[in-house]
Amino acid sequence: MNFYAAQDQARKSSRILMLLFVLLNIALVVLINLLFAWYLWVNDDPLALPDRVFLDYLSWQRIFVVALAIGLLLLFAAWLKWLDVKQGGGAVAEMFGGRQVQPLTNDTAERRLINVVEEMALAAGIPVPPVYVMHNEMGINAFAAGLGLTDAAICVTRGTLDSLSRDQLQGVIAHEFSHILNGDMRINMRLLVMLHGMVFFAELGRVFASSRTSWWADSTRSKSSSRGYLVLLGLGLMVVGWCGVMVGNMLKAAISRQREFLADASAVQFTRNPEGIGGALKVIGGSHFQGHLSHPECQEAGHLFFSAVMPGWLWSTHPPLDVRIRKVDPEWDGNYLEPQPSLRSAEADVDKIIKANCPNAEVIDALIGTLAGAELMNDTEQDQPPGSPHTSDNDLYNLARDPYDARIVLLGLLMDGDSRVREKQLTLIGAEDAALEDRLCTCLKRFEQLSRAEYLQLIELALPALKSQSASQYKSFKRLLLRVVQADQQIDLFEWVLYQLVSRYCDAHFGVRRKRQNRYDSIKALGDHYAVVISMLAYHGEMPDDLTLKAFNRGAGVAGLYTLALLPRAECTRERFAASVTELAAATPFIRQRMLKGMVQVVRHDGEIVPVEREMITAIAAVMESPLIGLDEA
Repeated sequence: MNFYAAQDQARKSSRILMLLFVLLNIALVVLINLLFAWYLWVNDDPLALPDRVFLDYLSWQRIFVVALAIGLLLLFAAWLKWLDVKQGGGAVAEMFGGRQVQPLTNDTAERRLINVVEEMALAAGIPVPPVYVMHNEMGINAFAAGLGLTDAAICVTRGTLDSLSRDQLQGVIAHEFSHILNGDMRINMRLLVMLHGMVFFAELGRVFASSRTSWWADSTRSKSSSRGYLVLLGLGLMVVGWCGVMVGNMLKAAISRQREFLADASAVQFTRNPEGIGGALKVIGGSHFQGHLSHPECQEAGHLFFSAVMPGWLWSTHPPLDVRIRKVDPEWDGNYLEPQPSLRSAEADVDKIIKANCPNAEVIDALIGTLAGAELMNDTEQDQPPGSPHTSDNDLYNLARDPYDARIVLLGLLMDGDSRVREKQLTLIGAEDAALEDRLCTCLKRFEQLSRAEYLQLIELALPALKSQSASQYKSFKRLLLRVVQADQQIDLFEWVLYQLVSRYCDAHFGVRRKRQNRYDSIKALGDHYAVVISMLAYHGEMPDDLTLKAFNRGAGVAGLYTLALLPRAECTRERFAASVTELAAATPFIRQRMLKGMVQVVRHDGEIVPVEREMITAIAAVMESPLIGLDEA
């Protein structure tokens, strides 16, 4: 199977179906216009207007007024739903009964889930999203929700945890990560909001039709006729509204089916293991519950999930299981698999693999697709004595997962090599929280033992823990973080990277949102800024001068800016670099993705991605709010 061809075809089909969905909304407006025109026509006195005809009630002025009113009502209904959706993926997960899993949970299945999500996030080069579990649902299902990388969340059912092997769970999570990276989450959220407007009109019609002012409730014939027509108008609105819902559901299902094929293909490409997602689909087929869910809100949002939440055909949001399985496993014999009710096999804790992770394709292979069939935790690890590698208070990877101690990790990474500056930083921390300073001091030696490659991993592990704080705690910590950064009266490149990652991936969770301005729709207008950024990336690649120039030219060529020249090293300051990244972030999504593709080629040019390059390009992608794709491709 050519996965890239499958992705391109799915994207093209999805664009066509989205256009049809917009046309459906226009058709809804036209039909309701006709209904109102009919109501006015039958309600007028025929003696006063003997020559009246139906078309007289379809004047352009009236059509405009009714269309405007309908449009405003549709927008109002959609806005009400948007208020729920815009709070982020975590709010959507809680809407469906999900409960957030704490990174240091003692539940074996939940801990396995956390580690699989961490592996996927580190391999994809994005911060670890919050993880939720729907404990009352035994169907095998999962979804990714959110409006972008900054507020994404992963949610699975309890049935998924209890029924799938680690390899199969990894396939499901990879599928959901592909929804995040391919931009499907935003499409799914939009579909949820758009369809809600049609449901609103159907419910409005039901209110009219069931009104107590029905035709038999009045003694006068004229009033009874008028109110009888009102009931008919309500019935008409119900029919039009529910027909819109039905057709909308079919279009939503068709869009969702295309995105599911895309996500399945991406998951196989991502894990390099078709048995993972293929096995999960086979287990769903062999399960009594399949992917079906009982929560009433799940039916309206069925397109978000990994598998169908209810049986259906025309309105099924997912392709048939056998079709999906044969797409990833053409040799399938047609037999489904029995769910595994418990964690039967054990594996060594993958934290060791994550800690040893070096930024190259071989380690990504070790993280993705080579842990098949093994379960996360050895039960004996739960009883390890204090001081063992995975329970020690000084284990930075455990600290990064704790909402309080994650602050220690981020502050510890900022400790300056100059003892005088470091003392000033510790004083600032102690003034804010003396206990925090004491805890940090006990861990300083651990930070000295870290390799530079581990810095970014610890940041990405700490970000979901920060989101578990209250809004006031987060704001206080962010102010402290900035004071620590500025303790030496300057901001170096790593400090900029850390602060940007914290701000870009946590601010939105606490209600601080940036208004995006897509001011640039031409990449040529950004040539100077792009030259600054790829020059910085090329110089930090630790390459000889000739390779530095070739890396720069390659990045410029991929972006289509062939006339750009490598800037002198002295002109590539941190301040100029930061300002240029901000300008690049103001481009349209297509231009941003094109520039990021060029940057990836710069850092990959010599076949080795050094830690500083990885940190820089990860922060750039965060500021640009774009997925970082292709960095670790073989």
